[in-house]
Amino acid sequence: MNFNVYIDKQTGERLDRLAQARRTSRNALIREALAHLVKRGAKAQWPQEVLDFSGIPEARPFEHARRALRAPRKDPFA
Repeated sequence: MNFNVYIDKQTGERLDRLAQARRTSRNALIREALAHLVKRGAKAQWPQEVLDFSGIPEARPFEHARRALRAPRKDPFA
């Protein structure tokens, strides 16, 4: 199947550099990107490495630093 895709100049230049660095064609890169997108599906998902991350045991909880914070002098959204 053939179709045309129009991209901006900057994206085209970046695609050219990537194709040259990987020693492949722009079309091959676009096919690879589309295959990845279709395989992943329309629903965006975090990478498995992120989903598997359970934290750093020796890191202090985020809430630990809240006690040291002072309230703003005035409402920044007012």
